[in-house]
Amino acid sequence: MNKLIAFVCIFAVAFNNADAQKSFRLKKLVGKKSNLSSTLPLSVVEIPTGTFIMGDESDTTTVLKKELSKPVLISGFYISQAEITNAQYKEFVYWVRDSIAARTLGGEYVIIESGDTAVNWKVASKINYSDPEIISRLGDLLIDPSKTINNKRAIDPQKLIYLLQGFNYLEAAKKENKNRPPSDFIYKYAVAIYPDTLCWMRDFGYSNNEQMAVGYFSSPKYQNYPVVGVSWNQANAFCDWMTKQKINTYQSKNRLSEGGKCRLPTEAEWAYAASLNQANVNTKKSSSEEDKEGDGNVTAQGKIFPVYVNDSKKGKAGLYNMADNVSEWMVTSYYEGGENFQNRFNPDIQFGTPESQSKFQRRKVLRGGSWKDSPSMVTTANRSYEDMDATHSYIGFRVVVNLPE
Repeated sequence: MNKLIAFVCIFAVAFNNADAQKSFRLKKLVGKKSNLSSTLPLSVVEIPTGTFIMGDESDTTTVLKKELSKPVLISGFYISQAEITNAQYKEFVYWVRDSIAARTLGGEYVIIESGDTAVNWKVASKINYSDPEIISRLGDLLIDPSKTINNKRAIDPQKLIYLLQGFNYLEAAKKENKNRPPSDFIYKYAVAIYPDTLCWMRDFGYSNNEQMAVGYFSSPKYQNYPVVGVSWNQANAFCDWMTKQKINTYQSKNRLSEGGKCRLPTEAEWAYAASLNQANVNTKKSSSEEDKEGDGNVTAQGKIFPVYVNDSKKGKAGLYNMADNVSEWMVTSYYEGGENFQNRFNPDIQFGTPESQSKFQRRKVLRGGSWKDSPSMVTTANRSYEDMDATHSYIGFRVVVNLPE
């Protein structure tokens, strides 16, 4: 729901938090059912266009470092009410698995559309992976039985590759590139999308977390818990899939305006939403006070490991777990001192395509505390960074959705 707002209106027409809160709306984004298992609707909260002071105590971007405070204008957007769950991410994994399997099997599992091969989902959604005949035809997609514990042939999770494609608007917008064709700025890169389930073992030395490594992503018990062990690149791949297979398909089917996009939030968008959520913004209150107000301190409640995404109370904007449960990936690159040069209109810092970024540019912002943190760090003020390929048992993500009017 991007709205073009003249920059001169930033200070002439400013939305304060009290006014903005009157506009919160909960929306269910239900894309085309993917013929896979259960398709969970994505509950999102509409965050209206408004201004806030980025860097002050109400924004709380600075537990680790004092930053420059300044008013910024944020265009309206939708943000997922809770972190993306194992069930939602698993649907993405199954879609990739079935897509690759269908193209490998060929025949009735694919159809030809305008000269291109496409998956025939009416058949591909019913692939029986326990059928010996099917297994024998999947070939290189399977793990060598001699390398498994039970000597059974199964699909190799490392072979579940998603081709992420996009357009590099930053490069295309440069003056020196104005005469180059648009095709020069299309990028493609492959992402292995299966979560790193062994992060539970690596994150905590001399600790018995084997049960979490084995069951957290696969067990039905944890389906509505936040997905973890997912890198920044994998989170972006999920967003790309959501855009193309859910949002755009749903818009086209229902003859709605096209152009919707699912993506990771910028740090400014996340901080703005957190400031409106208010109950989650807490730098000075005790954990017991925070529990009474809203988002809840998971660690202080005596809970270990992540919890059900709707397990705590909602904040005033209707968002869950902005301060705790898992720290969340931002699309924004971490840049020391970046607050000094970011624009006041939708501030953000990004560097080219993922494959072209230097070691320094690969650092991506994380916001919010997590289940492993001490009570003082369970706050929306918690700000850190990790490499874009890092995977941890305490990092997940939520998404932002832009919808055209």
